Amino acid sequence: MPSSDNDDSPALRRRKPGAEKEPASAPGTPTLPATPTEKLSSTATLSSFFESERLSQNLSDGAKLMRRRWFLVGILIGALVTVVGILYTNPMQSEHIDRLSQFFDDLDISSMVPEDLRSDVIKLLTPNGMEMDGETYATGDFQPALSVVSDEQLKKKHPVILVPGIISSGLESWSTANCSKQYFRQRMWGTATMFKALLLDKECWVNSMMLDKKTGLDPDGYKLRAAKGLYAADYFITGYWIWAKLIENLAVLGYDSNDMFLASYDWRLSYIDLEHRDQYFSSLKSRIELSKKGSGEKTVLVSHSMGSQIVQFFINWVESPMGGNGGDHWVDEHIEAMVNLAGASLGVPKTLSSLLSGEQRET
Repeated sequence: MPSSDNDDSPALRRRKPGAEKEPASAPGTPTLPATPTEKLSSTATLSSFFESERLSQNLSDGAKLMRRRWFLVGILIGALVTVVGILYTNPMQSEHIDRLSQFFDDLDISSMVPEDLRSDVIKLLTPNGMEMDGETYATGDFQPALSVVSDEQLKKKHPVILVPGIISSGLESWSTANCSKQYFRQRMWGTATMFKALLLDKECWVNSMMLDKKTGLDPDGYKLRAAKGLYAADYFITGYWIWAKLIENLAVLGYDSNDMFLASYDWRLSYIDLEHRDQYFSSLKSRIELSKKGSGEKTVLVSHSMGSQIVQFFINWVESPMGGNGGDHWVDEHIEAMVNLAGASLGVPKTLSSLLSGEQRET
């Protein structure tokens, strides 16, 4: 029979106010609508959940992007190391170089770079002029001399001697024993040979570059000497010029190897040992005297960095009875001027903090 309205069956029974909370409803039991407070709590929970999901997704995407970038960097470094290894391992086998040339011929790098970026880089690397004090000066090979030589009627007059700075001069191996035989007359400091020896034969390179700990001169079995001529410090490595631009500009004025000399030296040695082992200052004195005898003009000394210290020592040494013994008037009679390029005339006291405590600030 159907139940009456006041039937106390479980399906129609309601919880009275103040009554204890009943267990979860059985299947099929109607669910009461949620209150506004419960709706707000549910919405906040969902919003927090999706926000957390978005943050996790962003972090994951950022990590993937970073991994891709490092992967590309690794590919480029690996390709560069491979190319260098091929060229250094088989420098005389032309097929490797031909294959490399063919590879770059087929690879259209310009199409990978946006046009505006490419033009900006080219403009930066090859500027047409340089502005200074409101005027524009031409730049490039043989500049600025090529632009002003006619207008200002410039021409050579005084012989010029270039004195390089510390570590600028290339050092050649003259050893005929031990591991250094394979590097005979090759530069252990400067040019790509240095990097080859440093990477592939580090112990031999270190032994070649070191001096005897007691004498400060050549160790047994190893001998390095400063490279000679204008090539000694024109470029450190290909593309990294030191004196090359100055040499080119002086050549525009008419200078050549007869009246322009680069006085390279073994920068590892003390000044006294430079004279004792290589007769460096005696040779410099003789060249200056010969230049005046030939041209009738005094010499201009152009020094850079540590070269200014070398020139100052030479000026005192050449007139001293214990040195060159040139007399009190030798400098006035043979030196027209000294051009100091970034020379530390009073020394470099800030290096003391680096030596004593490792402080590297402003050094």
